[in-house]
Amino acid sequence: MSETSALSATGATESRLVGVTAALATVCIWAGWLIATRYAMTSSFTAVDIGLMRFVVPFVLLAPIWIRKGIWPKGLSVTNGILMIVGSGAFYTLMVASALEFVPASHVGILLPGVMAVWAVLIAMLLFGERPGKVRIVGYAAVVVGVASLVALKPAGVISDDMLMGYGLVSAGAFMWACYTHAMRQSGLGALEAASFVGFWSFVVMAIIALFTGTTIGDAPMGDIMMLLTAQGLLAGCVAVITYGLAVRHIGSTGASAFGAMTPALTALGGVILLGEPGNLALVLAVVLVILGVMTASGVFRRARI
Repeated sequence: MSETSALSATGATESRLVGVTAALATVCIWAGWLIATRYAMTSSFTAVDIGLMRFVVPFVLLAPIWIRKGIWPKGLSVTNGILMIVGSGAFYTLMVASALEFVPASHVGILLPGVMAVWAVLIAMLLFGERPGKVRIVGYAAVVVGVASLVALKPAGVISDDMLMGYGLVSAGAFMWACYTHAMRQSGLGALEAASFVGFWSFVVMAIIALFTGTTIGDAPMGDIMMLLTAQGLLAGCVAVITYGLAVRHIGSTGASAFGAMTPALTALGGVILLGEPGNLALVLAVVLVILGVMTASGVFRRARI
């Protein structure tokens, strides 16, 4: 092997290592966000408190971007802008946080990526005329079966009204994120630009809501506040944007999506170990089916055969 070829191979290996590391970091942050939110919603915090702490950090840290680009970037349509703010910002956070008051983090970790994948393809079919192939349809079917298997977590398949409400809120949140995904693709914004745009307007919205509802942050333990500011604002709001971008750059969007499908497993594991949530074979089945379904629908296995 020539010196040039050796250097090229070394560079490719290092690039892939960076991508894999960044993807793993992203997935851990996403799972940690759900676990931290579940903890907060079952302690002394409200959904509004979580929203404030989720967006105050990107509002401040990404200020140089929204100051330079403007609070409404040039060329961004009103429709796409509103869908981005609603789909991944204040309203999405309120929806998911409210769901985590009623549903374990292990369930939400399965439902969010699974139902979002189904919503995303339905939107693409209805609005953009996309037609998924047979392999992708099999993947989406596996997701649906995996989500449905969560019913087996309750004795005799009975789910309380509160859990039904939580599942409904999660499904609505997944629909919001699917809308955000399509709007983001059409917006022309980079990852950090989108994060600063959503962070600015979401913090403004949360601050206005807090004026009417009040907040309990001042009465909460400082350790919990710092934990949530770190997990919600710094890691989920800023760091994950960067690490996911690195993952896409070095291992491609398909590879990054494959790692993203690990979120249900990590969230379920964290919910059982850290929060003491119940776990059984039905939960394992749901995790496996959703992971395989999302990976199949995203074309990961097809890419692996090439």
